[in-house]
Amino acid sequence: MSGCLLPLALLFSPASAADFKLATAEESRLEFDRTVKPFLAKHCVECHGTKDPEGDLDLIRLDPDMKASPSAARWSMLVERLNTGDMPPPDKPRPDAAAVAATIRWATAESKRANRNFARRNAAENGNLVPHAVLFDPQNIPPFDGPPRVRPVSAEIYGAFLKSKDGKLDNGSQPFSPMGGTTFKDMGDTKIDEPITVTLFQNALRIVEKQTAHTVADGKIAKWTGRGELRPLFDPDVQPTDSQLKAAIVSQFQKYLRRPPTDHESEKLLSLLRKNMLEAGRVAGVRYTLAAIMMLPEAWFRSEVGRGTPDEKGRLRLSPREIAFAIAYGLTDTGPDDALLKTAAGGGLGTDDAVGREVRRMLDDSKLAKPRILRFFREYFAYENAPEVFKEMDNGGGAIEFNGHAPVALVADTDRLVEYILEQDRDVLRELLTTNKSFVNYKKAAEAKAQLAKAREHHENNPKKKGQPFIAGNMLSMYEAYGLSDYPLEQPVELPKDQRAGILTQPAWLVAHSTTYDNHAIHRGKWIRERLLGNVVPDVPITVDAQLPDTPEKTLRERMAVTEQAYCWKCHQLMNDLAYPLDQFDHFGRYRTMDAVVDLEATAQRLKQRSNARRASRVMTDVPLNSSGLVAHVGDPSVEGPVEGAVQLMHKLANSERVEQVFVRHVFRYWLGRNESPGDAASLQAAHRAYKESGGSMRALITAILSSESFLYRVPDNLEQDAEKSADRHSEQSGQSRS
Repeated sequence: MSGCLLPLALLFSPASAADFKLATAEESRLEFDRTVKPFLAKHCVECHGTKDPEGDLDLIRLDPDMKASPSAARWSMLVERLNTGDMPPPDKPRPDAAAVAATIRWATAESKRANRNFARRNAAENGNLVPHAVLFDPQNIPPFDGPPRVRPVSAEIYGAFLKSKDGKLDNGSQPFSPMGGTTFKDMGDTKIDEPITVTLFQNALRIVEKQTAHTVADGKIAKWTGRGELRPLFDPDVQPTDSQLKAAIVSQFQKYLRRPPTDHESEKLLSLLRKNMLEAGRVAGVRYTLAAIMMLPEAWFRSEVGRGTPDEKGRLRLSPREIAFAIAYGLTDTGPDDALLKTAAGGGLGTDDAVGREVRRMLDDSKLAKPRILRFFREYFAYENAPEVFKEMDNGGGAIEFNGHAPVALVADTDRLVEYILEQDRDVLRELLTTNKSFVNYKKAAEAKAQLAKAREHHENNPKKKGQPFIAGNMLSMYEAYGLSDYPLEQPVELPKDQRAGILTQPAWLVAHSTTYDNHAIHRGKWIRERLLGNVVPDVPITVDAQLPDTPEKTLRERMAVTEQAYCWKCHQLMNDLAYPLDQFDHFGRYRTMDAVVDLEATAQRLKQRSNARRASRVMTDVPLNSSGLVAHVGDPSVEGPVEGAVQLMHKLANSERVEQVFVRHVFRYWLGRNESPGDAASLQAAHRAYKESGGSMRALITAILSSESFLYRVPDNLEQDAEKSADRHSEQSGQSRS
């Protein structure tokens, strides 16, 4: 890993920042011949020569003068591969770190001299590939490189548009879904293809049909249940006037695009409306035209491109309208309210401080639903996946379908705990990782307590069960998952501090990161390594059968021994020791001091004694539980060292500044919808400062992210400048916002 970190550290050293800043074309060429050309010849041209170059990247013909040629994108690709350590390939001789740094330094300086900013390629699958030290070194901040973006709206935004209730879409089908392979769902570069387009138009027509619902009798409208301003267009006895047709167009624009049409748009759509009414009839013509307005790109795309002339840093600021929508979609699923649009139109979003004030206004508005905040924590911790894990008892002794294990309620409990911590808004991450408070079936605790009391009374009054211990219907009662003997009515309740510490010891998280009948140490360790420590866990090689031995007579740690073989350990050393402390909880999230394994001999005896072997469950026996672990291979000695148990592990991680910074990185990814790059270092450091100086306020962190350079500015890709200018000209002619 150090081989990847060193070139980046050298690239952004104080000396390198000025080495070639003012280089002329001749000086740049001389430096290229002296350092870069020999490096490429020695390490690169064997694969990237003129004859069938790998990845279609011919480095021999790569022009070193970026100002005179369209070669910036290929230089960008080269620098990216050198930064991540992907080039040269692992099976080739490793180049000298100083030579790599000199090549990267020259290419970056040349791009500045030529004013050809590199296009940053976003690896959506793993944002941790950018070394942590590059992002949080205050002495060496790389230049901003945020690319323009146009991306589809999220499934949640579209669902709100269709007025989704209880998960059901009232006005159509959901065409959008997460692309997968990303840290958060609203990331990546999902494209709108033909099936999605068809669904969008079908939904638009369905909505318009409801807007214009009516019945006709005796040549007149007998009943109208649609929008009042559209009624004149459907009266069989009256020919609608141009003003009425234009009013319908304006109304549709205002409702779905949140703006009036331009004169050009109005005239163009008026012509289309007349044509459609003539050729398809009044009803179909009007409906298809109104649906066409809802199919304009800005209805389904989020535009984050920027407008105007680049500033002295080569940045374009997002337009006020783009900022308004970006802020609104950062907190809500419903787009900007009238107040935000009015502020944008009046020039009230022209400074970063003004944007911050607007974000704080929205955060302070208790009546404004802000579902994206809780959704971040659901996706970040991934405890929302608990209901997707099917459960069985005692290592395959039978499927369980009983009220005691209620994963939906477990998720709701953790949701409420997150909300409770956010309400305090102090040391949010530390509290999330260390609190021993919990909510326990908080929505129905009183009702459940009463039902249990009634069941207990019935048990005690039943002569046939005299002397038998009461078990709630022989079921695992939900409160037992928290180590309690009854439902607490005063919530949140404090659980034993030596047993519980934060979200990772909540039953919802433990169940979500478990298997059908056991804990999933590998997934748990991978989660901690990536989400809290910010390291990279390599993908499983295709030649590896990633299965633990089916030996239920052994503990999980004993079965994990197979991963300590040399071929596997280089990856599993990053995960196993982080997960073992969490083995203090079983796969239902119950705290335990002993592990349970199958007693093979006793189970065999039971099978012999019973005629129906299918109903003979396994015999379990308790064995000592080893919950020791180790934090290592982080790249930060301050957080490394041995731990004993889950509570000690959580407190150790919560005390780490690196963990805090990695959390900020994930907040950035979620609210930017992309992974961070070196050019985002200034924004990340400012956000981390805001979090620390506010005493760990999530509100301050969100405000800092939504008013940051990375959120508000873009650096155009020079290779696409002609296309951008052409699109701008088209936008000016049509009056439409580019999307």
